[in-house]
Amino acid sequence: MFHPLKILLPLVPLVLLAPGLLLAAEPGHATAPVQDAATTLYSSEQLQQDFQQLYRDLQRGSYHLFAHYPKPAFDQQFTERLAQLNKPMSPLQAHKHYMQFVALARIAHTRIDFPTAQYQQFLNAAGKTLPFSLSIHGDDVRVAAYYGADPRVQPGQRLLSINGIAVRDFLRPLQGYLAADNTSLLDGLTGGQLAPLLWLHHGEQPSYTLSLQQPGSDTPYQLQQATLSQAEQARLIAAKSAAKSTPDSDVSSEPRQYQILADTIGYLQPGPFYNVYATTDAEIWDTTEFHDFIDQAFAAFVAAEVNSIIIDLRNNPGGTNSFSDHMLAWFANKPFRFAADFRVKVSELSRAANRARMPEEGEADAITLQLEQFYRDNTEGSVISFPLDNSKPHDKPRNIADSGIQLLVLINRYSYSNAVSVAAIAQDYNFATVIGEPTVDLATTYGAMETFTLKHTGIKVGYPKALIIRPNGDTRPAGVQPDVLLQLPADDKAALQQVVDYIGQKAR
Repeated sequence: MFHPLKILLPLVPLVLLAPGLLLAAEPGHATAPVQDAATTLYSSEQLQQDFQQLYRDLQRGSYHLFAHYPKPAFDQQFTERLAQLNKPMSPLQAHKHYMQFVALARIAHTRIDFPTAQYQQFLNAAGKTLPFSLSIHGDDVRVAAYYGADPRVQPGQRLLSINGIAVRDFLRPLQGYLAADNTSLLDGLTGGQLAPLLWLHHGEQPSYTLSLQQPGSDTPYQLQQATLSQAEQARLIAAKSAAKSTPDSDVSSEPRQYQILADTIGYLQPGPFYNVYATTDAEIWDTTEFHDFIDQAFAAFVAAEVNSIIIDLRNNPGGTNSFSDHMLAWFANKPFRFAADFRVKVSELSRAANRARMPEEGEADAITLQLEQFYRDNTEGSVISFPLDNSKPHDKPRNIADSGIQLLVLINRYSYSNAVSVAAIAQDYNFATVIGEPTVDLATTYGAMETFTLKHTGIKVGYPKALIIRPNGDTRPAGVQPDVLLQLPADDKAALQQVVDYIGQKAR
């Protein structure tokens, strides 16, 4: 069932279904119809009215819009950017203008999502993009994946400059479109979205000049990389796969999977905590498929008499706890909840968003009704702790808390949103050992995102109505620090092998 309290939609505006190629709209955000920029223009009056609504409603609904960017600076930016809306704009131009303004808040759930429909239209028309994704750690920017044809380029190489501009300076304007609470989170979002962000900021370009450096070499080499269409990149990926001496049978394209490793280790990749198979907005929060999958996986682990289970939350975009609580309840040994405190700002804007979830027929779920009463009973602008119910462990046989099976939750810097919450719950309640890399996304965070729609452009704007404090009560804006810290390699199988090796060493 959809849970309007904990919903922390994925921070990544785009979910990459195939590396650098296929994209899907974020769950919970219906994609606006693609408009023809050549024939559709918004007047300056329409743009200004929407911009005024944008800033007004962000302040009305957000828990703390000015937490990271002070109000005087925001007011000045509003005045300057409002004055720039003095001529007609296309839908994409308006989207970019508003997107950059909202990103000033530096709050991940205060955002306008990437214009996925327009980008998909560009790709479908054989639009060409730079065939790279990046891994960014401070000033260390490296190739994460390459979908081009130059044999010199390999993952792990440092990227020094683009078009003669130092890479960090080149990336800075691209990051102006992204909402993030800290630099590490901003870098994580940027690295996997290089090609879409380049299209958004520059439009289609014929090529880029790159300066790269191979590991162990002091001498950079230059690459004039032509941009490539989606079809061209797909052909190159297929050719590289075919050239491998042995097929990579361990790689699965399924968003969820489980298997038995080394005869004694259960491996579970739960995938996003929403319905990845949904075909309509109404189906996105249907938990049926996910709950059945989780039950099947744990039953298989019990039948195989595993002694350890790895729950892999690496690169997980998140979702909502109406999905993840069912998984946690399999190994929880006491009641639990996702937050020590859930502080909600009351606004008619959030009340309207909650009302929109009311079904046309039948009765709404209990939380939606509880929120409706909550908004009705409290005054506009007040901040009130919303009463939270505990989630309970499953009854036996659907609970393995006292089985002696070791539970490990594997995270990395690309574990986002509700995936971070799952790791925090597992750690704070001592349900499992958290292993891997620290998350850049936060465990105490501004969340429970709602949206409103701008009157003329129809652009959806997200804002967090609440402050969610992690279960242990730590109010610091920090990610989850693993109990066991590992330096995970980029290669997926090698990273997983590290965890398997750790289990083996601990068993000795």
